[in-house]
Amino acid sequence: MFSMEKYIVIKLASKQYLVREGDVIELERQQKPIKSEVLFYFDGEKAIIGDPEVKGIDFEISVLEEKLGKKVRVARFKKKSRYDKVKGHRQPISILKVENIGGKPKKKEDSEKPVEKEKEKETKKEVKKEKKNVVEKKPAKVQEKTKVKEKEKVSKGDK
Repeated sequence: MFSMEKYIVIKLASKQYLVREGDVIELERQQKPIKSEVLFYFDGEKAIIGDPEVKGIDFEISVLEEKLGKKVRVARFKKKSRYDKVKGHRQPISILKVENIGGKPKKKEDSEKPVEKEKEKETKKEVKKEKKNVVEKKPAKVQEKTKVKEKEKVSKGDK
């Protein structure tokens, strides 16, 4: 039935797909990051069945393209009442490629993340310092009203 090579059964978008390395899958559009589960794994010698999913099997999926599918004609028609309505629909789809099965996935460099966080912290500190140094000036009318109120308080305190 199948050759003796690695393949897995994965669950994507509530559907199951049997895939090998290099296979291309076309399915309804997926949100990034793509969430999938390995339900079955076969490496040519041993088979692992998940309960419900297999733990410890890594694989990579990359998005090749996102496009619109074939146009579907949707028609409504009622005879003798002169009613007909025609609409079209194109389902958004994603084209995915299975890159690697059973290998360790490529991780982003951990060194990049702390550097970015440090930069964010530095910029936040600089913004706080700038806010402290900048004195907010009130419009002239507001300044006059506050001066009048202060004078009234002083004059009431004298009486």
